[in-house]
Amino acid sequence: MADMTEDIVETTERGSVMGRGTGGRQKLIEAALELASTTRSLASLGLREVTRCAGLAPNAFYRHFRDFDDLGLAAVDMMSSGLRSGLRERRLSLVRARKGPIVSADGAIVPSGREAIRATVGLVLDYVTEHPTAYVVGIRELNGSSPRMRAAVRKLLDDFARDMVEDIQQMLDAPMTDAVSMQEIGRQIIQQMTFFSMEYLEQPQRRDEIREQAERFILRMFVGEMALQAMTPKKKAGRK
Repeated sequence: MADMTEDIVETTERGSVMGRGTGGRQKLIEAALELASTTRSLASLGLREVTRCAGLAPNAFYRHFRDFDDLGLAAVDMMSSGLRSGLRERRLSLVRARKGPIVSADGAIVPSGREAIRATVGLVLDYVTEHPTAYVVGIRELNGSSPRMRAAVRKLLDDFARDMVEDIQQMLDAPMTDAVSMQEIGRQIIQQMTFFSMEYLEQPQRRDEIREQAERFILRMFVGEMALQAMTPKKKAGRK
């Protein structure tokens, strides 16, 4: 898997995480992500190799970061602002264009519901393909040695989950108002999409199949939740 991941990253332009920056801080972040995107974690990088990759002197590192954890947290923040806002903007355009119910009055899944989920899955997988370096590093750090980095990446995934569920709910006009259920569904979808996305990057010959699997998974999650809500007795007004 490591060799295939390295090949994925090498097919993109150098510094393609969010566009090559010009400041020393930005150069160090992008250099670290570039080095960590092959077979290593951010914590295993050396000071000299990162500054050399960034084209800076070694002592420049400590003008911007206290340690590599500090650099890693800044990298997660950069990925969060870039990837999260980019995905949200694309999904909101779909919300405006495709809003409609997921099921008809007789309980059948309507074509617009499938189309909305297909479009949402396409956005995620296309965005991962456009930014493979940031994605690969983020997933690796989710299981890395730094507790601070693991917590930061988990928060980022939770934010992704909340955004996705809110947008899909609007897009599909799905009758779910339970915030706890929505967040639980979103977390499960994001967790599964991390696996789908890695397979999508590493197995380009299976991309159509992987897209269809992701679409079915999300559809089942929402339809299943709606079925559970329909089976749950409603509380009568005035009763506790």
